[in-house]
Amino acid sequence: MTDTSGYTKMRAGELYKGPDWHLIDLQIAAAKKLAELNAIPSFDMERRGPMLKEQLGSFGNSFVVSPVSWEYGKHIHLGDGVLINMDCIFLDGADVRIGDGTAVAPRVQFLTAGHPVDAVERVTYDPETGRPNGGMTFNRPITVGKNCWIGAGTIILGGVTIGDNTTIGAGSVVTRDIPSDVVAVGNPCRIVRRVSRRDEAANAA
Repeated sequence: MTDTSGYTKMRAGELYKGPDWHLIDLQIAAAKKLAELNAIPSFDMERRGPMLKEQLGSFGNSFVVSPVSWEYGKHIHLGDGVLINMDCIFLDGADVRIGDGTAVAPRVQFLTAGHPVDAVERVTYDPETGRPNGGMTFNRPITVGKNCWIGAGTIILGGVTIGDNTTIGAGSVVTRDIPSDVVAVGNPCRIVRRVSRRDEAANAA
């Protein structure tokens, strides 16, 4: 009987041990379908649309440019009018939700997976040989609001929420929540100003 406890723990945000062969089987099955999607030109939405609806958790009237990579696909939720540009990566053990109207530039990474920092907690060993044979993993969801712009090469870590109308500068590493209506950049990503200069002028008046 297949042990599905690792999947249950992953989805609950609990620690689970790797390698987990049930999870690997799910990833292999998803990778086969994804390869078929990536082989079809991005502009051919007549064929790609139904495939995206079948492979993703939910898919609005949006546009995904290939190549794209994900682990499972079914934990990714895209609203309407979302653009996912080329070479984006989704480690979607936990949910990744992207709101209506958000543009995601090339090579953005959504990384819900993490590991304990302490090697004593992270590394697992074979009880018979004493050799390291894997590690412990956890997953935290990522939520990106509506009408956001996520700059090229940005890395978004698990547990992060980005509010509506926010712009994240290219190359940023987002390690904590970013509120709505701001521009944030850097590693770690920090707020540099409000989205609209008119807001600043009004506050200064």
